Amino acid sequence: MKKILLSMAVVLLTVFYANAQSYTLEWGGEVLADTITLNPFSVDDTEIVFEAIFNNLTDVGANIKVIRNEISIVEGTVNSFCWDLCFPPFVDTSGNFIYIPAGGQSEEAAFSAHFEIHDAIGISVIEYTFYNMDNPDENVKIVVNFDTSPTAISENLHDNIWVSDVYPNPATSFVKIDYKLPREVEAAGIKIVNLLGSVVKEQLIDTQNSSVQIDINDINSGIYFYSLFVNGEVFSTKKLIVR
Repeated sequence: MKKILLSMAVVLLTVFYANAQSYTLEWGGEVLADTITLNPFSVDDTEIVFEAIFNNLTDVGANIKVIRNEISIVEGTVNSFCWDLCFPPFVDTSGNFIYIPAGGQSEEAAFSAHFEIHDAIGISVIEYTFYNMDNPDENVKIVVNFDTSPTAISENLHDNIWVSDVYPNPATSFVKIDYKLPREVEAAGIKIVNLLGSVVKEQLIDTQNSSVQIDINDINSGIYFYSLFVNGEVFSTKKLIVR
């Protein structure tokens, strides 16, 4: 009897694991976890865009639709999404489906979520569910935190900081950044993070110099974000492509 119960448990666990691994989402070559936090690249940005590629890891093709669930929305912001077609802000479920063959994936630009900031401050939380319209229990979800919270850098100090875009971009072995920091800056540094939010490179910069070179030979190819930190706060965040 114990052997039978054990066998049934193994079967159930195997089925559960198989279902859990049926679908995944990725961005920039990174498989996404169930939650991701995104910030504006700079204080002047008016929109945050999230993109994802849907992967069908099963041996059966599926007709995939997308549902948006607004968990918490900062007043004044507007958001919408595209799934091959783009839908107005009041639409929560895609009116279309995309057929993803067994072992296949969606086109790179098929899905995108657009969050219009409109000068609002705070964190909006939105869940996106990609599901098989013929069997909704087969799905993958991701929660996106669109964070427009301000940093603690004073406006006066902020206006006196200048930093270039990273170059070259795309990059292969190193990147350089030029900058000009006022005397009030006590400490500064650069952090490079992957799409999952993990720091892959961190380097302090000399506030008295005007440029810094960062070795990225140990960073895998993909899409990353680099941030300039001033006095412990984020001054700006931008995209970096490593090849």
